[in-house]
Amino acid sequence: MSSLADLIPLLHGLNLLLSQAILIVTFSLLFYIASRNWRNTVGRATALLLLGVVIVYGGNVLLDKAELDTTRIFLLRARWLGIALVPAAYLHLSDALLTSVGYPSLRRWRGVVAGYGIAAGFVVLAFVGDLLLRGRRTNPPLEQFAAGPLFPFFAVFFALATLGGLYNLERARRRSHTPAARRRMTYLGLSFMAPGMAVFPYLVVSGFGATWAPTVVLLISNIADIGIAGMILVLAYSVAYQGVLLPDRLVKQDFIRWLLIGPFVGVTVILCFEVLPLFSNASGLPPATLVTFGVMIFTVLMPNLIDYLRPRLEGVLLWQDRDQLRWLRRFDRRAFTNSDLRHLLENTLITICGALGAESAFVAAPETEGGIVKASAGPRHVIKHFLHDQHLLELLEQGRSQVPRSRGLVPQPADFLIAPPYSLLPLHAASGEFLGLVAVSCSMAGLTLEVRRLIGTLAHQMELALENVQLQERIYSALRNITPEMQTLQQLAAQPELALPATLDRLEADVATLPNFDQYVKDALNHYWGGPKLSESPLLGLRRVRHSLEDGGSSTKALQAVLREAIENLRPDEQLNPTAQEWMLYNILNLRFLQGLRIREIADKLAMSESDFYRKQRVAVEEVARQLALMEEQE
Repeated sequence: MSSLADLIPLLHGLNLLLSQAILIVTFSLLFYIASRNWRNTVGRATALLLLGVVIVYGGNVLLDKAELDTTRIFLLRARWLGIALVPAAYLHLSDALLTSVGYPSLRRWRGVVAGYGIAAGFVVLAFVGDLLLRGRRTNPPLEQFAAGPLFPFFAVFFALATLGGLYNLERARRRSHTPAARRRMTYLGLSFMAPGMAVFPYLVVSGFGATWAPTVVLLISNIADIGIAGMILVLAYSVAYQGVLLPDRLVKQDFIRWLLIGPFVGVTVILCFEVLPLFSNASGLPPATLVTFGVMIFTVLMPNLIDYLRPRLEGVLLWQDRDQLRWLRRFDRRAFTNSDLRHLLENTLITICGALGAESAFVAAPETEGGIVKASAGPRHVIKHFLHDQHLLELLEQGRSQVPRSRGLVPQPADFLIAPPYSLLPLHAASGEFLGLVAVSCSMAGLTLEVRRLIGTLAHQMELALENVQLQERIYSALRNITPEMQTLQQLAAQPELALPATLDRLEADVATLPNFDQYVKDALNHYWGGPKLSESPLLGLRRVRHSLEDGGSSTKALQAVLREAIENLRPDEQLNPTAQEWMLYNILNLRFLQGLRIREIADKLAMSESDFYRKQRVAVEEVARQLALMEEQE
């Protein structure tokens, strides 16, 4: 017996560590579900279920540290807030699951409300009188109340609610519409009992704590806690898909990320603080010193460990998409941004000026209807004065008219444009597309073979950089253009599981997903100041328009206000270059539709041809359509 008694401190310490781990895991998952699925009834019911577990295990952890007898008694009673909440939440969750698969029931909902009422009654009985609990019993380190005369009724309520929840869950699983939904329901069924197993007050059962040895009780409790922690993770994972209009891939990635930055980090930190005293006793160093080193080590190791584990866990759970995900993760580190381009060009120009003893140099490139200096080296006022006299657009047009030189060959004197005090070499892509000019303050006489070889070599590097950035800009532009469509497709991919009779009207009313949505936007803008394509537009079904009509008013004016808001959302920042593409598109929308100017007037005001105007107007209208789709997402 003495050997078993010697195990009690070890088992009790392990039990406390497991309780802390379950508390952290459950609280993290509670916050995860509540922050992402609170609008969904299944998510709310699961959050309440996990809240019950948090209350009970939080009480267990505090009870171990409490010293005052009154505090311990209060904590023993306060745990019943969670104990009584779990069976009521079971009824709530099972009702929500059945409703989510198209089987609502008013009678079943009344049973849920009654369940919460009964739970509240048992909480009151736990704090008042001795009908439910009586006579605190202690068998160190175990401590619990004895069962009162009404405790059997609570046990029956707990059992019926749990079994009823399991029965409803099985009904929901059979009514699920897709194999994926049925699979998740199966996972949920396998983990459904975890909260009940975690919180039910076994030691209250008469004679349990007194007749069983603490060693046996603690050993069973520790084994059960390990299983409960895993089951709670599976339960939260199964519920994470409920009511979320996202592909499975994104849900899994979010869950893995949350699992690592929440439960994993929390449990590891708790383990660290529990283990450090053992090292303190063995090494003779004060605990505070070891804590300092422990925090230092964990601060460095944990972020790197998470970065190491996350892609590998995603590779296991998302093995079908692992190649694409691996490429996307590497893209941001391999991308060459505008800032990278400017730094490379500046460094290259500094190298040229240093090698040639030139006073200044710059790189200019065409942009929309004008030109821009991408980078410069040397006194800026000299470059500005030169461009003021020579006109950058004219220089770029001269460079564009030059025949592209062969790559790998030393530029010939004829390849340069001479505009004293600068010599300018046109830059071309491999396809022959004009990219810009590199200008060096060097006279024609100074263009020796060595100088031309140096400029040609470094110009080739600039051509590669400019070509790469142009290609990436096209990719970014394409991605920006298809972002709303990608979001719509992601929602449509998740909607079949949610397309119940009760929600078909809402799905059909999603105007932003209609195939002719861009054309509807164009028609409404053309009739912005009145006409049938505005007053009878399908855009009147937009959620933002319907929301504006809740306070009364004209549907036509509401649609005009929404279109005006979408256009104003496209207004660029005032600090952006006025010649930028964003300002051009906004000005076209503002002048053409909001101010109602004629096309000829706008073309003259913006210094463009009518054909160019129509092309840019088409792009601008598409931007309005995308902005409306984004606004619908926020409703």
